[in-house]
Amino acid sequence: MSPLSRGLLFVALAGLVVALVGCSGGVGPTLPSPGGGGLSDRATSSVTPEMAGLTTETLPSTLTASNFTVTLDGTKTKVMGASRSASAGLSLCFILDTTGSMSGELAGVLSSVQAFVDSFTGRTVWVSGVEYGDSVRTHFAPSTDVTAFKAWVSGLGAYGGDDTPEDPLDAFMYAKTDFAWPAGAARNFIVITDATAHQAGDGGDSATTQTISSVLSAFRGWGVIHAVDPDWSESWVTPTTTGVKTLGVKSKANDGVSTENLSGKYGDVRELADGGPPASRTNTGTGGKWTVLTSPLDLTTLGIAEAIGEAYTVTYGKPTDMTSAHVIVTAKWGSSGTATWDLGTVTF
Repeated sequence: MSPLSRGLLFVALAGLVVALVGCSGGVGPTLPSPGGGGLSDRATSSVTPEMAGLTTETLPSTLTASNFTVTLDGTKTKVMGASRSASAGLSLCFILDTTGSMSGELAGVLSSVQAFVDSFTGRTVWVSGVEYGDSVRTHFAPSTDVTAFKAWVSGLGAYGGDDTPEDPLDAFMYAKTDFAWPAGAARNFIVITDATAHQAGDGGDSATTQTISSVLSAFRGWGVIHAVDPDWSESWVTPTTTGVKTLGVKSKANDGVSTENLSGKYGDVRELADGGPPASRTNTGTGGKWTVLTSPLDLTTLGIAEAIGEAYTVTYGKPTDMTSAHVIVTAKWGSSGTATWDLGTVTF
């Protein structure tokens, strides 16, 4: 073989080695190609009209996968499906405050939860729940056995709670990490409480390691949170240029602000839903609906079911070894209709 031939052969073999290493993930691209080639796993994200600044009537109810585009860290990936929650499988998870302060309201809350579940009769629905106080108490894992779920709900009672704030944040993270979630079913969470939330390092009776920000980061794009709690708007202040806000805790005795809680260390679960009061919010939450806690409570009249039905669950491809990515979802319809959801960093 001539020196020229040997040189050409060496170049060809070197190119083959580089190609093979790239395919194995050694030095080649790790993101899916624009056409979706090389994808070995899939993920789902739920998007709502509110998250894109749209009214519910603006977002059509007939969109399909062909209307959506998804990018992971700026690279387009293959959209495998898109379904409107009103006509697709659905997961409902209730995050319930069962501390002593809820004693006067809990019976009505639990009855309302059961009636709310019944409003979805005729659809494939997985129901689940976590009850909490200053820590996670009992739970019911996702199941289509509504009768068993109702039995769990009926057995809950109000007790304990060492201080005013409670620990819904650990309850949310427990549900996300410890439950086995059915594939393709839109994940919707409804938290019901009469108190604010402990956050990591607040010095209270809860040992939570979570903050509103950490839960928001974990759920945004993965599941939609709806919140039912008191209106703490008067305890929020306008965010500073650094995005810092203060939240106190209203005292039921004087309807003022409890002086020991003016440091901003406690959280409002509303922020996980719609981002908080419009004048103070720094984000859009998870795109869920917030409603004020009333007694007696009737979940079926608060518009939460309608908000759940208007969301879309988008399924898209991703590499198996990708555990998180900056996800942007775009929808286009008609001659000029468009919506964009910048979900930030989504943990898969």
